[in-house]
Amino acid sequence: MKLKFILLIICLTILGCAKNEEKKQNFLFISIDDLRPTLQTYGYPNQEMITPNMDKLAIDGIQFNNAFTNIAVCGASRASIMTGIRPSEKRFNDFSTRASNDTPKAIPLNQIFLENGYETISYGKIYHHQDDFEEFWTDKDKGADQMDFQDSKSIELMENAEMGEYGKKAPAVEYPEVSDYAYNDGEITLKAISKLKELKSSETPFFLAVGYVSPHLPFIQPKKYWDMYDSDNIKIAENTYQPINSPDIAIEAQHNSAYLRKNYLGIPAQGVLDENLSKELIQGYYASVSYMDAMIGELINALDELELRENTTIVLWSDHGYFLGEHGFWEKHSTFYEGVQIPLIISAPGYEKNKKANSFTELVDIYPTLCELAGIIPPEYIHGESLVPVLKNSTYMLKDEIYTRYKQGETIIDNNFSYTEFWERGNMLGNMLYDMKSDKGQNIDISNEVESKELIEKYSQKLKAMRDFVNKDPFIKIINNDQSE
Repeated sequence: MKLKFILLIICLTILGCAKNEEKKQNFLFISIDDLRPTLQTYGYPNQEMITPNMDKLAIDGIQFNNAFTNIAVCGASRASIMTGIRPSEKRFNDFSTRASNDTPKAIPLNQIFLENGYETISYGKIYHHQDDFEEFWTDKDKGADQMDFQDSKSIELMENAEMGEYGKKAPAVEYPEVSDYAYNDGEITLKAISKLKELKSSETPFFLAVGYVSPHLPFIQPKKYWDMYDSDNIKIAENTYQPINSPDIAIEAQHNSAYLRKNYLGIPAQGVLDENLSKELIQGYYASVSYMDAMIGELINALDELELRENTTIVLWSDHGYFLGEHGFWEKHSTFYEGVQIPLIISAPGYEKNKKANSFTELVDIYPTLCELAGIIPPEYIHGESLVPVLKNSTYMLKDEIYTRYKQGETIIDNNFSYTEFWERGNMLGNMLYDMKSDKGQNIDISNEVESKELIEKYSQKLKAMRDFVNKDPFIKIINNDQSE
């Protein structure tokens, strides 16, 4: 009898272990709009943003120091991330991009997780358009309202304003005495926490995507976050000028911050913004980042309190960077460094923690990374490379360069140089070369110097190879395989 009891205990233990081994990894997929990686944890000089929760997440995982978007505009970038396909001249190239239109044959992230037994949830801004591949979400909300004003004065100003490019002009900054949950980012945080409580008792693994609009314009947040900063201590950009020796298209192609100028009140139509207005915008941006950081903290704390963290990978990313006056820009539409470098933090159970990886990384790498962590075989056509080797060993160099683009501009960046060419209908309109060791601010274009000739030939060949690659239909190989069968 005693022997039978022991055997029963052994069998139950084996079955329990097998069940635990079969338990699938959960994913908390946190998207942030317009976040430059000038956080405390990234060690930027003269940094003033207060972001304790994102800094803590970096301690709990791997911080990617050389992470970049593949295109610095939200619609195109998000379509690229969700499909694992690089942007090209004709695919994923502006804010209005719909992944389902440009790549209808793609298997987006929400679809591949759904088909592998996951509940897929989207709260806030994940795709730029909420109905993009929406059939592959098991639960989704209405998305994010970028004009979510709470102050009656702001609402009155907008209602009485002249028309901008996308409707009535609006205040660029707002900070009323309201609760953290008055704005949409607060609402989706509460909704995501409520969903996590439901998921706690479910046997179904989850892919929960939470998309924060902050710090996208307008810079809106409760007053307590505005009060965290002293305007006297706000530092404005020193390089508000066009880079020396650079072609005019380097500025023209970026629309000269047209979105801010055409759609927000009190912004001059042209020229460098004065010091007071610059400080107000920067303080609004910083405060908006701190508000979003607080919401992220609440979300992750809920994951901990529900005891879901030990089986959940957290991925925090931004769709692109953002300019705060550098080169006169106040947006992201560019291939300059401030527009394309992003924060990327991955905290995955069983992998390294409190490490900073210097391997170059692109947002297109997220798709295969999540698939590998989930034990899912990704589609053959995807363009990125899994970051799992870097999660295992933060010193591993997966890539030593990245490729990014915007409109006519195509750029390759490595540790030493940033090289850009501007193309239109097969004609090169100009190029730029910056020494990233001595001139990370990209203030002096050295492409016309005699000693740069060999470098330009080298990087130009790399850009041509990438251009030829991204302009190909990624699905041709699959179609041919199907026909051959």
